[in-house]
Amino acid sequence: MTDVPTISAIVCTRNRGASSVDTVRSILANDHTSFELIVVDQSTTSETKEALQQFQTDPRFRYLPTPTKGLGRARNIGMSHAKAPIIAFTDDDCSVPRDWLRLMESNIVRDPQVTVLFCNVLEGEHDASAGFIPAYKRSDRVIVKSFWGKCRARGIGAGLGVRRDPILAIGGFDEALGAGGIFPSAEDADIAVRAIAHGQWVCETNEVSVTHYGFRTWKEARALASRDWEGLGATYIKPLKAGRVDALVVLLYELIFPCFLEPLSPLLQLRRPRGMARMAHFIKGCVRGLIHPINRDQIAYEPFVNSTPV
Repeated sequence: MTDVPTISAIVCTRNRGASSVDTVRSILANDHTSFELIVVDQSTTSETKEALQQFQTDPRFRYLPTPTKGLGRARNIGMSHAKAPIIAFTDDDCSVPRDWLRLMESNIVRDPQVTVLFCNVLEGEHDASAGFIPAYKRSDRVIVKSFWGKCRARGIGAGLGVRRDPILAIGGFDEALGAGGIFPSAEDADIAVRAIAHGQWVCETNEVSVTHYGFRTWKEARALASRDWEGLGATYIKPLKAGRVDALVVLLYELIFPCFLEPLSPLLQLRRPRGMARMAHFIKGCVRGLIHPINRDQIAYEPFVNSTPV
């Protein structure tokens, strides 16, 4: 490996313990010749640190413990310590193929204006009758340059890449968003929206994928949906607060299609509608976002501590 890697892999984790080992091992098995791996650990116990101790002798591996909380914050900490100009993120319950880093890098550098990249996220083996695994699959490679294009581009953070410097220039990830944040989801959708708002491009590719093992029961799915849709509401109201009226198309698309028409579609087969609570949670996120102050230049929420702006 050269002194300065060309891509940095970052895994953000919290209280995952030994289950994070498979993720780290799969990344270190990549065939890329110049990369580093940073694990940002927000755990409240020592189990994850002890489980990852076995990798400390690998010069490509760096372990960063932090007392902070929140996925948006963890992603920013990782980027601030990364040496490479391109960052690849995956979750601590995923595994990646040997060519993941090489293909993530090639898909970003192919288009100079692309600053955000999403790859496919496949479900690991699971019992579909008992629950599901969040995934995202598309059959093509697409470049998204506008809010209108973002309506149909819905990549998720388990397979995410960014150009470090342009993303840091717009404030990095919004630390109010994501698991553990004020708004408990959607920091991945938000970074794409904000990149587009700043004239950058987003790419979604089917050329590479990661495998997700984050199984949720159907009971857990309701809680996950509530936080996801609240986070999306908070995400899509921000550009409007910042004066970007053209972003209204994304908000209206979410309200009309995923929040309203999709839940009603089972009626066509004389079945009970499902997911009608989406709209309520989405609107809740919009309302909370309208109340919460933002940095208009970065289109990011101002940080709060104990409900007091800092």
